[in-house]
Parts: sequence; C-alpha cells; structure tokens
Amino acid sequence: MNATTPTTPPHAALAVTESAEERRADVERRLDEAADVIAETLLDMWRREQRAQRAAARGGAS
Repeated sequence: MNATTPTTPPHAALAVTESAEERRADVERRLDEAADVIAETLLDMWRREQRAQRAAARGGAS
C-alpha cells in the first residue's frame, strides 16, 4: 500500500488565499475605524481641557 500526501487543488488554494486576503482587509478596516475613534476621543478630550483652562484663566466656569 502506497501512502500519498493529499494535495489541495489549485482552485481551492486560490479560494483560501482570497479568503485570507479578505480577512486581512477586514482587520485593516477595523483597525482604521478604531484609530479614527481614538483620534476623535483624544481630540475631544484635548478641546475640553483647553476650554477648562481658558475658563479658569478668565476666573469663571464654562
């Protein structure tokens, strides 16, 4: 009895590669979205801090 190693047909390998590429693209999109949310949050925090400092310098609350 001869043992043979199974091989993946070329079209199946292509499907796996496309699927991996799609997953990678999805991860990249999610990372971009997360970076956008973090950037907006940090900008909002900075703006609030700036407003508070200006209000404190004027001697009043905003």
